[in-house]
Amino acid sequence: MPDTLTPAELAKELCVAPRAVRQWLRDHGWQSVPHSRWHLTPEQAAAVRERFRDPAGGDGRRPS
Repeated sequence: MPDTLTPAELAKELCVAPRAVRQWLRDHGWQSVPHSRWHLTPEQAAAVRERFRDPAGGDGRRPS
C-alpha cells in the first residue's frame, strides 16, 4: 500500500506520540481493524497533519 501512511510514520513527522495520533483517529471515527496495522489514506493523513500542526489543536472534528 504505497499511498498509505501509518500513525507511527505521521507521528514521527509531526513530533508527537504515535498513541496520540491513533487515539485521535479512534475518537473521530477512524477505527482500524482490531489487532491489525493501521493504513491511513491521504485524506486521513491530511486531517491528522491539520490537527497536530495547529498549535491550538483545532476543534478536533473530522473534516466532512
